[in-house]
Amino acid sequence: MNISRKKKQVLVFMLAPPLPATAGGDIYAVNALVPFADEIDFHLFCYIGGEEDVAKIERHRPAYDQLFRSIHVERRPLMPFQMGAIRRTIFQVTQALRGMPFIDASYYSRPAVRAARRLVKRYEIDALEINSAHLAFFKKFLPKIPALLVGHNIEADIFPFWMPQGLVGWKLRLMEWISRRSRRSAHAVEIQNSFDFSVMTFISKDDMSRVTASVPKLWMPLSFARKGFPYEDKPIDVFNVLWMGGFGWYPNSEGVIWFSKRIFPAIQDQLREHNIILHFCGSNPPGELREIHDGENVFVHGFVNDIDTMLRDAHLLMVPLLSGGGIRVKIIEAMAAGVPVLSTAKGCEGIGAENGKSILIEDDPSVFGRVLVEASQQRERLRAISESALELIATSYSPEASQRAKRKAYELTGVA
Repeated sequence: MNISRKKKQVLVFMLAPPLPATAGGDIYAVNALVPFADEIDFHLFCYIGGEEDVAKIERHRPAYDQLFRSIHVERRPLMPFQMGAIRRTIFQVTQALRGMPFIDASYYSRPAVRAARRLVKRYEIDALEINSAHLAFFKKFLPKIPALLVGHNIEADIFPFWMPQGLVGWKLRLMEWISRRSRRSAHAVEIQNSFDFSVMTFISKDDMSRVTASVPKLWMPLSFARKGFPYEDKPIDVFNVLWMGGFGWYPNSEGVIWFSKRIFPAIQDQLREHNIILHFCGSNPPGELREIHDGENVFVHGFVNDIDTMLRDAHLLMVPLLSGGGIRVKIIEAMAAGVPVLSTAKGCEGIGAENGKSILIEDDPSVFGRVLVEASQQRERLRAISESALELIATSYSPEASQRAKRKAYELTGVA
């Protein structure tokens, strides 16, 4: 393939096929690529978990071809828990000695590294763009190429080392040693830049402040254009409360199970009384959530293709999250659409929204439920919260702010 040297060549690493961008991480990554597609040739290195991912890419091939100059799909390697005991032990010990992080959830494989090296040579790659510290190992094995680490979270906060149960004796001591090495290596990569990235970007200022390395650090905010759904145009005969987010992500599943068990029973009758409709949108909903679907006041929709329609009619977004890290994409997207948000403190950390002004924050399950019900009778208050949140989006989460940070990152890696 002949590559025009008028453009710089950037190899972009993703954990999964990112188009169409519906999940939070995909939205963040893709929104930061699209503005530069005319001036940089992007080459996608994408892990796939199975035939469904291959089919997804083929279904949306025009979108992929529009954004990426080439596409390489790599079969996801076996996770350590999928290996036999001997192979798993050898793999984890080797990874620990190499200083590799996330040893129990590792995407590393020698074929993947060889494929990346071939792509670098074939396309004369100028820089690497690595989404997620889980893929940071590519920089370790391509040390001479400038690289940008796009941080979606401090991954070590979300993926601690999971110790197998029932270990005793030398097996327990060995696994404890591997665990310590894995945690220490994850900290070294994300906080101390041990793999020597040229620049690191962060979705959260809180995450950025924790990095001690002298590497250039940039806050690249999540961005959404304002969608122009005026609050006064919401339906008046019902009060729609929306959840959105895929349940393959543990904090999402954990959060709605908490809602189903701790909050829903106390407000179930009031939903009918105030004509409140709960809408849960996201793939693979857990059984505990499906159980409260009644087709009247609770709808568990599963994956929804047209989330904008749901946002247009939503009076409130609820975010009952108990764990996780980084910035919740769902909150920024809802705010940009003019939808007020009711969240736990954990759910909205790092966003900079003020409780009672641009967001509602409650952690106690009984209070969370009461605030949700009361909100159905406080539409003028919600309209004011919506307007304040839109101001926050305009000042801190605009596409222009994100693009400025990304351009600076490309300048520091020599591709802009």
